[in-house]
Amino acid sequence: MPEYMTIPEVCEFLRLGERNVYEMCRSGKLPGAVKVGNQWRVHHEKLQAWLDQGGAARRPQRGEKRE
Repeated sequence: MPEYMTIPEVCEFLRLGERNVYEMCRSGKLPGAVKVGNQWRVHHEKLQAWLDQGGAARRPQRGEKRE
């Protein structure tokens, strides 16, 4: 897996549609998502760590920083 994944790679990895993944990137719900020019890239290790911690089921606690 490359260090940074494209949106199609993230879609395949998460088994989600592009529309959902783009919305997660725009809203800041997908850790490791950065916009490079006009394209989104997602840091694979940050995404995997987020999934290992429960993914979307885990919400930041009060005072905890979001990634």
